[in-house]
Amino acid sequence: MTGRFEALIWTDCREGQGLRGTPGLQFQARSAGADRNAEAVVQRNLLYEPPPRWMGQRRPVSDYPASFAHVWDGLLATAAGVYLGRESVGGREGNQLTHAIVTDDPAAYGLVRPAQMFGAPFWTAEPALTTRCPQLQPGWHPGSFGAAEAQTFVRGVSSGDELLAALLSTLRPPAGQRGRRVLFVAREAAEVMRWITAVTLLIPQREALRIGFKVFTLNPAYAPHRILAVHPDWGGAEATLENDQGYAVFDLVRHDWSRVTHTRAARQWTELFLAEDPMDVVDAVEVAAASGLDGDGGTAVALAAILGRRPPPEKVAGLVSWLRHGPPQLVRRYGGGIVHLLVAAASQWPVEVLRSLDEVSRAATFSHRAAEVRLALIDAELREATVAGVVRTEPAAPLSGAWTPAEHERSLATITREMRLAEPPLFETLLRLCGRFGLRPALADLQPGLDRFVLDWADNPDHAYRVTSWACADEIQRLLRHELGERLADEPDRAYDLGDEWWDVLLREPMRLDEPLDAAVVEAALRHLPPRQRIDLVEQCLRTALAATRPAAMVNRTASVIWTHRAVSRAEAHLLTHLLPRDTPLDPRVFAPLHREVTDYRSPREYVDAALVVIAHGLWAPQADTLRAIAAHGALAFVLDELADTTFDPLALVRALDDVPPQLVRAQMPELCEAITQAPVVAVAFTVLTHVHVQQLTEPCSRKLHGELMNNSNPAHVALAFVLLNIGSQSVAMASMIQAGTRADLDRRVRTVVSRCSEKRFREMTMHIDGLGSMWSALWKTFARSHRRGLVRRLRQRRRG
Repeated sequence: MTGRFEALIWTDCREGQGLRGTPGLQFQARSAGADRNAEAVVQRNLLYEPPPRWMGQRRPVSDYPASFAHVWDGLLATAAGVYLGRESVGGREGNQLTHAIVTDDPAAYGLVRPAQMFGAPFWTAEPALTTRCPQLQPGWHPGSFGAAEAQTFVRGVSSGDELLAALLSTLRPPAGQRGRRVLFVAREAAEVMRWITAVTLLIPQREALRIGFKVFTLNPAYAPHRILAVHPDWGGAEATLENDQGYAVFDLVRHDWSRVTHTRAARQWTELFLAEDPMDVVDAVEVAAASGLDGDGGTAVALAAILGRRPPPEKVAGLVSWLRHGPPQLVRRYGGGIVHLLVAAASQWPVEVLRSLDEVSRAATFSHRAAEVRLALIDAELREATVAGVVRTEPAAPLSGAWTPAEHERSLATITREMRLAEPPLFETLLRLCGRFGLRPALADLQPGLDRFVLDWADNPDHAYRVTSWACADEIQRLLRHELGERLADEPDRAYDLGDEWWDVLLREPMRLDEPLDAAVVEAALRHLPPRQRIDLVEQCLRTALAATRPAAMVNRTASVIWTHRAVSRAEAHLLTHLLPRDTPLDPRVFAPLHREVTDYRSPREYVDAALVVIAHGLWAPQADTLRAIAAHGALAFVLDELADTTFDPLALVRALDDVPPQLVRAQMPELCEAITQAPVVAVAFTVLTHVHVQQLTEPCSRKLHGELMNNSNPAHVALAFVLLNIGSQSVAMASMIQAGTRADLDRRVRTVVSRCSEKRFREMTMHIDGLGSMWSALWKTFARSHRRGLVRRLRQRRRG
């Protein structure tokens, strides 16, 4: 679409004919919107320049060539000029007419290059009827020399491709280099304008608007234009091929030109212009300029978009990036064709490029291309998987409704063919590939590769497969279960090892413990899982059993699997009472491990608690020795509670101590020692220490008390230590249990503390000793007189001072 221009006419005027009103050369007419500024631009740059030599020779008007010029000098202006001969008044030579059009809007040219306006039908060679001439209205047409004619012209000129490439290289030099001005030597304006048209068609139109030219000029040195033309017979131009004076000289008379190093871009565009549809090439020039990319990047976009040229491999990533970030209007217009072009040659591109293209194609702009891109990506990743064994872990993003069953089958065809023949490692890789793209091959289509894989997996439980990333993972695991189940049926003794090898792979929900394989897996899982997950598994198995057709039998089977080799924990006991009705008949063998834990006095207290819970719920009727052990633990718990209390029942404590067997004391010695040494009442600790069953605590309690007295002077600790040091008066046997070194260390600590402690502390110690009876009070008084005397003496000396 072409736009409106203001118009001006410059010529020789009679009086009253021109804008000045006086006779002579002046602007004879102008359109309503043209102003003085427009007149100045035209007068500075575009007027016809008659050659003085010819005027002096009185050459006929027909010998004078037309002129044509263009400039961007604040305004855009283009002009055509003719020589008219004698002036209207006086008869001198030099009359000429220049018709100029002017605008401040580059869009007025549409996509027309100014050189294409040469020979356009709207130019006039006559003055206007008045001083007001019409504007050039929108919808005007350029001259008849367009892209097709330019291609034919250049092809018809000897070495025309070289000349055109040299022109383009001069006008668009490599980045960072300053281009030379172009100087044509020619006799006819039409020939020069053909070359200017041809070269500017290979320059983006907005850039071409900035390239000023003038055909012809008398003195190029005084003309600001980038392209100039001189007539060989007019004189005045000193630049020649032999002495170019900095110009790139193109002598069309001699058909020779200055040495110009062709740029790669100029050579490429020239070759395209002469080989392809010239209008397509011109469009490609515009797309390259509008692409937002420089140099080769923009060219790659344009050639793909307009000419359907596949980019070289090193340019593909940039082209895909352009589809994502390029100007939206251009991407919408040409992106679909570029995507199709890239997909058609998908096997040539790196897989990363296709991943990016897949991401691009899922955008709304190209959603109709998403399926074909995804198919190409699957093929590329299949090649990568088979060659390098590599598959991305993240799932491919789903396509929004563009994936049909036919495309699903097509995507699977090549993969299933590979899987049928694949050895186990590659088979597993392809399972992950199918999983990544959400493809579900039919298992029957994967034979014999599938059978080989399952057998190999069953032979190699150490394969750390990422099963969750597979396609058809459930079906393949069922095949593995079947194979392992058959092996277990042939070798039942392998249950323990097989469970250890496979529990983390085969653990599922629900687990049916009437199946030997599930039973082996659950037993192993309960050995390996952390407590929280272990209790969850137990609950799941019990609930599955309760939902069975014959729940009583299934519950017993489940309980025997879970607890045949391990004792019921406290949490599991509470779970049983929550899930099972009271007095549910469970096989006593279920609680055999719990019996062993309870009767083994070294076991944690929680097993006694578990036993009490299941017994109270009627799930277990234990043996007598189990009940005795439970009672012993209960007695010990009572003793420990009494030790921590500030009040105690001596008779009840002694009765409880009678029920604590020596083996339980030995097993729980650290806990007992801790409780005795931390007892708030020494009398309670003394009662426990002197009991016949627990006298073996004397030495470890003495050592622990020594450690406590190293850090503090707790009165209860001092009192108990004093008792242990003098226990011989109560029990020679107990005294003999304290080692000599321990006794000596403890004695030093007690003497030191007693001799240095405050009176308040000493009274507290005395209270603890008095609670043991008169014999111990007498011993303490004697000990105190001996070891507190020095303190009393020191205190008296301080008062006197």
